[in-house]
Amino acid sequence: MDATALLVMVIVISVPVFLIWHYTRAASILERWAAQNGYRIIEREIRPIRRGPYFFTTGRSQAVYRVTVEDREGGIRRGYVRCGGWFLGMFSDHADVRWDPEPPDRPGFPVVFPNERGEQDS
Repeated sequence: MDATALLVMVIVISVPVFLIWHYTRAASILERWAAQNGYRIIEREIRPIRRGPYFFTTGRSQAVYRVTVEDREGGIRRGYVRCGGWFLGMFSDHADVRWDPEPPDRPGFPVVFPNERGEQDS
């Protein structure tokens, strides 16, 4: 077997092994982050392209998840979690989160408030 065939075989075997390790490690970092912060993950979606607020600041060796979590009090939050460090990638246990803005606490649209006599204001 010549060197070129050996190199091709090593690449063909290494790439899938690396990808499996990368995504398994990212899921492990996400689970650890949730447990340390008292969250239960309801939904998770890996975001290799649409990375939300991390679009321009994420390296190839990091992974971004879109998550929906439940906190200890039963509150639901949505946001993005970036797993891995900028320099060390998945060799780092770092997880960074950016939450979606909280919706305003006001009635929906359209809302008509009757006056005291039960009639609508004109």
